[in-house]
Amino acid sequence: MIRSGGRPDPGRHPAPFSGQVELAAEGVGVTRLELFLDLVFVYAFFATTNLMEDRFGPEGLLEGVLVVLLLVRCWVGYLLLGNMVRLDRGIMPPVVFGVAVVVLLLGIAAPVTFIDRPGGLFGPLIFVVAFVLARLGAILILIYATRDTPRAPGPAARALLPLCGSGFLLLCGAVLPHHLPASVNGGIVRIALFLCAAVVDFSARRGLTTANWQIVSVAHWTERHRLLVLIALGETIISIGTSRGLAGGPPITWAVVVGSVLGLLIVAVLWWRYFDIAGLAAAQALERHPAATRTRFGRDAYGRWHLPLILGLVLLALGLKRALSSVEPATAHRWDTLSVLVLYGGVLLYLLGLVALERHTIRLLGRSPLLTIVLVIALVPVAVQLPVVSAVGLLAAVLTSMVLADLTVFRRRHRALHELVAPAAARAAATGVAPKELFLDLVFVYAFIQVSVLIARQPSAAGIAQGLAVLILLWVAWREHALLGNWLRSESVTARLSVLLIVALALLIGIATPQAFEYVPGGLPGPLIVVTCYVPLRVLQVVAYRRIVRRQAAPRAQALRASIPAATALVLLLGAALITPRPHGHAELAPLVAILWLAAIALELAGGYLADCRLWQVSSAKHWTERYLLIILIALGEVIISAGVGVYHRPISWPVIGALAVSMILLASLWWAYFHIDAVAGYRAVQAATGDQRAALARDAYAYLHLPMIAGLMLLAFGLHKHLELVAHPSGPADTPVGHATLFAGVIVYLVANQAFWWRIRREIRWVRIVGILLTAALVPITSPLPPPWELAMLAVTSATVTLIDSRRNADLRRQLHEPAPSTILANRGPVGPLP
Repeated sequence: MIRSGGRPDPGRHPAPFSGQVELAAEGVGVTRLELFLDLVFVYAFFATTNLMEDRFGPEGLLEGVLVVLLLVRCWVGYLLLGNMVRLDRGIMPPVVFGVAVVVLLLGIAAPVTFIDRPGGLFGPLIFVVAFVLARLGAILILIYATRDTPRAPGPAARALLPLCGSGFLLLCGAVLPHHLPASVNGGIVRIALFLCAAVVDFSARRGLTTANWQIVSVAHWTERHRLLVLIALGETIISIGTSRGLAGGPPITWAVVVGSVLGLLIVAVLWWRYFDIAGLAAAQALERHPAATRTRFGRDAYGRWHLPLILGLVLLALGLKRALSSVEPATAHRWDTLSVLVLYGGVLLYLLGLVALERHTIRLLGRSPLLTIVLVIALVPVAVQLPVVSAVGLLAAVLTSMVLADLTVFRRRHRALHELVAPAAARAAATGVAPKELFLDLVFVYAFIQVSVLIARQPSAAGIAQGLAVLILLWVAWREHALLGNWLRSESVTARLSVLLIVALALLIGIATPQAFEYVPGGLPGPLIVVTCYVPLRVLQVVAYRRIVRRQAAPRAQALRASIPAATALVLLLGAALITPRPHGHAELAPLVAILWLAAIALELAGGYLADCRLWQVSSAKHWTERYLLIILIALGEVIISAGVGVYHRPISWPVIGALAVSMILLASLWWAYFHIDAVAGYRAVQAATGDQRAALARDAYAYLHLPMIAGLMLLAFGLHKHLELVAHPSGPADTPVGHATLFAGVIVYLVANQAFWWRIRREIRWVRIVGILLTAALVPITSPLPPPWELAMLAVTSATVTLIDSRRNADLRRQLHEPAPSTILANRGPVGPLP
């Protein structure tokens, strides 16, 4: 079982403390704070696609690969730190949020690592300084944590020497080219110095041997890598949605829809293959290795062969962005031979990493991946001659044939691989969140964030209302899937295919969300895309409800009562989509469209209470609460990433860096307000309740009261995005009332929902939080005439102060609650066997 965020087993000795830093114990897995940090790291990885896109060519690709290598090396430092130190205890949470600011700055500076934008700080130097700070932070924390313990700080201290060498080379690479004669190619010199720095820094990894360092928790080591791959796969899908820009303005054509679905199919097959065999094989092999050789094996199997997986996904994301931004005749010239090589090369690199990982861990080679590698290489000359959608479709067909070959031609070989990893599957927890569920959550949060793009296209009260309307529909779809996933726990082929269908529909809704209430000339109708994708989502869920009713031997009337509101809402939404006014059309129909949307939303929200309470019974309190914790956590991560996107293509300045730090303080206080006590108390309350009381609590506290928390975060995402744009471009348009109001309204809505959640689970009012909400509301008129940086700073200071006071007042309650028993962020219930 892969444990995460829990306490050590009762039979083990408690983890020792070093000052205010707690050392990790064996069996403890990935904490939620590490997942948050990994979300920011993966954003930085994929920000390099902007560098490669801006400087598209062999030199730009090499520069992007070097930046990814340095970022991965930085991530490895916090992997080692998390394996030895509990990052969610003592003084570590604020330290981790500080690290997240530095990593976010790395992502923002990644596109300007080899060039500089005039009007701001020197981009290459900003990247180098941020990289050294991030690497140095992990080393110094580890030295401090192990100074008075049996785990001597020697290995961490020895890592300072390679960092000094690589830091010096990077500094020379950033500064030296500007002082060279014009006859010397400064770009080549910078690439050479960065390459040498990467080699020097990676040499430190070879120094990790059993003589000076050991893997403390195998569960943490394996799960952290699996989460990184999973988040990277999710970000690859998100890159499909953002391939044509972030404004949501370009028309959505059939070529865009087909290309997006084909791109999703490519990513889905890669996801399937890793979590079907390779991930389990690596985890099982590491567990079985004797302690004397486990560290070296974990270093090689994971550090060496997971690197091509991440690099392959970054290149794949770049290739898909190039493809989907070239589907229209006006942009077809962007699709060239190098674009094909990047797309196919990314898949090839990923597959080579998978084959090497399987070979290194279970000493067997999967025949279908090898055949697919040969086919991908052979079909590159063909793909170069094809139009963009056909080239993507050809790659999708080749990868799909790999799965089909496993289930037919290579059935016996595939069965043998499954039998080898069967023990790891048997030990998997039955209560954790499955990889396919977290994969789906990442795409749904992308669709949530697209609501802020819709609001940006119409920054008014009407635009906010439209954005919240779409958000409610997306939430209902996600909420129902979470409930069904709690009841129907399956890793069958049918279950995985259904999840992929839901992911595809959610992705298309996210792409069309900015146009959900308008028709863009030259494209498909945005309202119809949103509604026609939402309809099958709900139909699938209603059909699954009938299965649940049959299993419970409950009256069919329960299923009917649950489906009537949903069916009526779908009819109303279809009607609203069909009569939405076209450009220069019947504007008088707009009020009727609004009425139909309001009626549909009211029915969808009321449906949860019209249905029998027994349909809200949850079979696993841990799984139910963990799904909602993760959706909040991912949303917080995407909010800070959205804030970083707000300063993209803008020069990096001190005000921008300060605004990013203040934004992180604000988000850290919101994270602490929920995860410090409320998350644990909610789980304990659901776990302790029984029968209808448990069902009502699960429905009220989670299915309904988490919706305004998500809504608050989406409003905050829009407000932060607009404020950071103003900070980065002070001479641009002035702050709007909508941008100012959404910044504060997002925090207020989140905190009000948080207090309502607390009341529902504890029947208590936290007066400190109430005072904080009133103070935040009072700041709205007070800060209106102030510059954007001061508005943001006053909001962050108020929120952080209130959270700190409330945390100190509830310290005793926190000690009483402790944390839930060991659990899983990822619980892979095993590979999918061949079809009978």
